[in-house]
Amino acid sequence: MPLLRRESKRSGTRLYVVSDFHASDPAWRKLLNAIRLNVYKADAVLYAGDLTGKAMVPIVAVGGDRYEATLLGQRRVARTEEELAALERDVAGLGYYAFRTTKEEVDALGGDQAKLDALFSKEIQGRVTQWLDLAADRLEGTGVPLVLIPGNDDPYDIDASLATSQYCVNADGKVVDIPGDLQVIGLGKSSPTPWNTPREVSEDAFREEIYSLADQARDPRRTIFLIHCPPYGSGLDTAPVLDQNLRLQASAGDLMRGPVGSTGVLEAVQQVKPLLSLHGHIHESGGEKKIGPTLCVNPGSEAGSGVVRGYLIDVSSDGVERSFRVEG
Repeated sequence: MPLLRRESKRSGTRLYVVSDFHASDPAWRKLLNAIRLNVYKADAVLYAGDLTGKAMVPIVAVGGDRYEATLLGQRRVARTEEELAALERDVAGLGYYAFRTTKEEVDALGGDQAKLDALFSKEIQGRVTQWLDLAADRLEGTGVPLVLIPGNDDPYDIDASLATSQYCVNADGKVVDIPGDLQVIGLGKSSPTPWNTPREVSEDAFREEIYSLADQARDPRRTIFLIHCPPYGSGLDTAPVLDQNLRLQASAGDLMRGPVGSTGVLEAVQQVKPLLSLHGHIHESGGEKKIGPTLCVNPGSEAGSGVVRGYLIDVSSDGVERSFRVEG
């Protein structure tokens, strides 16, 4: 199905870039509402990875008349269906997965890693499928494509749902056309991290896969890298320094920070010289940086607080006209 473009009096193409919602339901719904209501007058939306969350929250039936859960260290009690639904929304708002259960089931899960992993996979796939269906329902007819990639934290279990989406386009490992005679090169991976996440690859493999995809593009000057991991040392990849036991390091009372991005991505940006290079991964390093002629952007993320951070980037036939941050 060809990608459509909403009519606009503004010349060129406006891109709305976001990343790293990590299962935050309010963030996803805010994004869809912004697109549907044409808040930013975007011609295409690009999501730079990490769709899924990292934790489940059991909501335990107690005594047949109430449910209890621990959320952010606080005990929560729901005594009615309305209170239970509100509790589940609060859990989803933080990017966690709520599931109703019993104390006996929780005890059994704690002793069976295979069952725990299966439940987590089910919850993750369910949320992603729900999001994609919601996008199809709310965005159909807008003419605004939503192109996304997974991130290093996203298990491969979600790929089947991404492949069958009726609206969103998964650009991972592909070259995708978008309005404005632009092409997106997507790659939802990262270089190795201390946490051994699902989509980590060596720097050499990372670099070679980007080059392989870039060879399929028509013109680097009209090409956009949509790669989850930012370039090494770009300032878009600055994170707290950890020791070998994954503990934060401090000096003179301040947290030590350093680059954690990919040297493979950096080299590919320097060699291919795409028009844009869009990233996520490091939530606290939102911003923009030029590497040669390429504008590199990380929108950052505060999705766990319900805030959608993004960048608007206007592209004309001459290149990038302007870029600026937005929040909602």
